[in-house]
Amino acid sequence: MSSHGRTRRITRTATLVAAAAVAAPAGLMAAAGNASAAAPTCRTDQLKASWTDKGTAKSGAPTGEQETAVVELKNSGSDTCTLKGQPGVSLTEGRNSETLRNSSDKPEPKLVSLDPGKSTTFTLVFLSEKDEPKQGFTPKTAVVTPPGNKDTVDLLWKWGPVTKQESATHPGNWVGPVGASVDVSSGKEAGKSGPGKEVDCGSGWHGLSVRAVTTHGKGACPTAHKITDAYGKALNAKKKPPVTVTVSGAAWKCEEKQGKVNPYQECVSTKERGEKVQLLS
Repeated sequence: MSSHGRTRRITRTATLVAAAAVAAPAGLMAAAGNASAAAPTCRTDQLKASWTDKGTAKSGAPTGEQETAVVELKNSGSDTCTLKGQPGVSLTEGRNSETLRNSSDKPEPKLVSLDPGKSTTFTLVFLSEKDEPKQGFTPKTAVVTPPGNKDTVDLLWKWGPVTKQESATHPGNWVGPVGASVDVSSGKEAGKSGPGKEVDCGSGWHGLSVRAVTTHGKGACPTAHKITDAYGKALNAKKKPPVTVTVSGAAWKCEEKQGKVNPYQECVSTKERGEKVQLLS
C-alpha cells in the first residue's frame, strides 16, 4: 500500500473516532437532561396531606387575630415528582364555604422536587373570628387542590371560627405557594414589604389625632374619620371595648391598646388585611 493510501485511511479513522467522542457525551448529556425534566407533577393520590405544628393557630382557641396554619404535603409514592405554585383551598361547612385567594404579594413560585418520602409545606393565613359570629363560620373541612391537579384531598379543620373575607378588596384569608415561608406577625410573606404605611389624617373625636395604617394613602382618611366618629359615639354611649363599628358595609373591631408611653385607641378592619385606624393623644 502506498504511503498516500495509508494517510487517507488514518485520516478517515481519526475523523470517525473524533466524531464518536463528540457525539457520545452529547448523547449522555441529553439523556441526563431528559431524565431531570421527566419528573412529573405530583398527583393528588400520591400526596399525603396533614397539619403541622408550625403555625400560630391553636386548636379550638379563637383569638380575633390573623393566624397561620401550615399544611405538609408528603410524597407517598415510589417516584420523584414536583410541585410549583399555590394550592387551591376552600373552607367548607354545610352550605357555608370560603375559597381562599392567592397572596397578592407572593414571591415567584419555585419548583419543589420531592423524592419518595420527602415533603414540603404551604401556609394558610386566616382571621380567627372571636367576637362577631355573624361575620364568621366554623369550617368542618379544608378542601385542598395541590398545584397542577384537579383532584382534591380533605383535611378536618380544627382551628375554630373564621371571619369571612371573600368580598374583601385585600382579604385577610389567603394561601401561600408551596415551599414558601410566611411571616404573619407583619402581615406579609417573608422578604416582602409591609401591607401599609402610616398616614396622618388630622384631628377627630375629642380632638384626638387620627392616623390610618393603610395601603390606600390619603384616600383612606375620609373613611378613617367615619370609623373614629362611630367608635366615639359607641364610647359616649358607655359601650365597653372591644366594640365593632360598621362603615360603608365594612366592619372594624375597635379597642384600647397600650403604646410605649400612653394608651391609644385602634380599629382594625375585619375585611382588609393590615388596614387600621388609630386615635392618638
